[in-house]
Amino acid sequence: MKSRLIYLAIKVLNIIIRGSIPWLKDIEAEYGYKCIIAKHKKSGASIGDNTLLINCTLSSSSKGDKFIIGRNCTLTGVTLLAHDASPTLFLPELINREFSYLPKSRNSYRKTIKIGDNVFIGWNSIVLPGVKVGSNVVIGAGSVVCKDIPDNVVVAGNPAKIIKPLDDYIENYRRLYERHPERF
Repeated sequence: MKSRLIYLAIKVLNIIIRGSIPWLKDIEAEYGYKCIIAKHKKSGASIGDNTLLINCTLSSSSKGDKFIIGRNCTLTGVTLLAHDASPTLFLPELINREFSYLPKSRNSYRKTIKIGDNVFIGWNSIVLPGVKVGSNVVIGAGSVVCKDIPDNVVVAGNPAKIIKPLDDYIENYRRLYERHPERF
């Protein structure tokens, strides 16, 4: 709550002074980031140091969804879906109350999503319940990750599949950077 108040005060100050103090923009960004991380932690996420979440959605349910996200990760526009309510359509024993809009009316399947260290997950990707993503992984934009991903790979697609080893990916970008540094 304190970080949120500081963030809002700095944001208003930056508007008033029209961003004329460069270091104040950095402080605004820092407190904005802290607010985002605090919101996700409140939703059941454990988030490692130096991890960046940009426009991400972490599912929530009345029984609580859990997420473990490692250090030095970047998730952009990702949906982490740690529960699945679809079985309630077919298994009457999962229905607790007649009306679905009432709290705790349905028992959803839920399982923690675990993401290792040094993971990048591209825009509009979805990670399904119980998936474990290894460390040193790149997941391409728009992927649907429904199975565990091992360490040191690049995956993409629907469903997500291994495209190449991470070392090949790194080497490709190293060559691009050497040939075209203006693109970075």
